[in-house]
Amino acid sequence: MPTDDRYSRQVRFAPIGAKGQERLRAATVAVVGCGALGSACAEQLARAGVGTLRLIDRDVVESSNLQRQTLYTEADAADCLPKSIAAARRIRLINIEVACEPLVCELGAANAVDLLRSASLIIDGTDNFLARHLVNEACCQLGTPWIYGACVGAYGVSAAILPGTTACLRCIQPDLPTAGDMPTCDTAGIIAPAVHLVAAWQVAEALKILVGDLDAVRRELWSCDLWHGGFQKVNLTTARDPACPACGAGATRPLLAGGDDPVVVLCGRDAVQVRRGALDLAAAARLLAGRTTLANGHFVRWVDGNLTATAFADGRVLVQGAASPVAARAFCDRWLG
Repeated sequence: MPTDDRYSRQVRFAPIGAKGQERLRAATVAVVGCGALGSACAEQLARAGVGTLRLIDRDVVESSNLQRQTLYTEADAADCLPKSIAAARRIRLINIEVACEPLVCELGAANAVDLLRSASLIIDGTDNFLARHLVNEACCQLGTPWIYGACVGAYGVSAAILPGTTACLRCIQPDLPTAGDMPTCDTAGIIAPAVHLVAAWQVAEALKILVGDLDAVRRELWSCDLWHGGFQKVNLTTARDPACPACGAGATRPLLAGGDDPVVVLCGRDAVQVRRGALDLAAAARLLAGRTTLANGHFVRWVDGNLTATAFADGRVLVQGAASPVAARAFCDRWLG
């Protein structure tokens, strides 16, 4: 199908038009987290003709994802494909004109700025507040707009963050919730309509920013409970904190400055993540011969008693069933040296 016909209905929408479509084609959007929100947003952006999508995700596709993560298939789950790889493959089938940059890695303090640098805009598809606040600090440092989004149960929330213009995430959430304080999809469940509501909000604001219609960008945080019908909004212009450590005049950006914790308990996953140096997966597979349950070009998985570990090339090891961070680190040292 000719390109002119592919986008014809979108070009006829006056706020976008032919010039806006060219701006979309020239844009690079980084999607951080390719789960439910990230995959829904990535698909909409690809269909809209955004030129480059940088897909950043640390996880693999599982069968429990398929209820709401619309880019993935039964085959992706059976093959345990990394989400960024599976998303890029599907997007190429949807729109061959879109360049995909799939990155199988975790965004952290050490790499956030480099991962997001050169992007026109960032979409938040993360599943935890630490990652969102790292994105927030990196975008404040880079001056890059980003679209916050989150959903759980039937509840969804989103906001467009324009550094220097609106409040940032730290302005409206000065204290980060600790692990276990907030419900997650694993603890409270989620319905797919909540995902698509928030993704629609996120992509609508993204399109406004990418085509340069900044006056149309809403300066409010919206939240909605689709099951009970409640809707709320918060003004992001008046909520801006001039002393904010992320976006204020004397910003220290404490999360970026603080570095990455080498061992993290993953709430709701019954797992501990241990960060090590970059791994040679082929060498690790040979070392673990006889215990591996799955090995490919992206990760190696092995079992020892009640523990299951998945090691990625970027040095992350997820240990499921570990009783403590100390036990997880000792397990990794025992098997990987």
